Amino acid sequence: MEAFDRLVTAGKVRYIGASNFLAWRLEKARMISRAKGWAEYCCIQQRHSYLRPKPGAGFGAQINSNDDLLDYVRSEGITLLAYSPLLSGAYTREDRDFPEQYLGPDTDARLEALRAVAHETGATANQVVYTWMMQSTPPMIPLMAASNDAQMTENLGALDITLSSAQMTRLNEASA
Repeated sequence: MEAFDRLVTAGKVRYIGASNFLAWRLEKARMISRAKGWAEYCCIQQRHSYLRPKPGAGFGAQINSNDDLLDYVRSEGITLLAYSPLLSGAYTREDRDFPEQYLGPDTDARLEALRAVAHETGATANQVVYTWMMQSTPPMIPLMAASNDAQMTENLGALDITLSSAQMTRLNEASA
């Protein structure tokens, strides 16, 4: 944390963030930074998508966001940079299966809600996932990836969509 603070103080970096941390590690870093008067993390880059993984699902070195982390970043004003938000295209591509870790009890209910909202808005499921993230609390920035111009155009189309509070509630509360 001291090295990060030196970089911020020198003007070499503006903000610092963490990746693949559990909430307790972020809090430990925050406590050290506050005690020493150093720069604090303003964001956490974490695996996050609309579908929730099964309890206990592992991703190797990657750590999926969980309710504890989301509660923590919400309470501390830390932004979540969500990576792998589209699960390698599984939401819209028939040739892509959802990763096994996401095939849990509420998968079908959440996919049904996602598809219904996509139909209502005239958007793709991918666009709704991005928009849901951008309208969520805590603040989320979905990290985009595209293999071609059409995918990038589709992704950027999420910026033109606004979900109603009823649609957000339906997406948030969908579960088995």
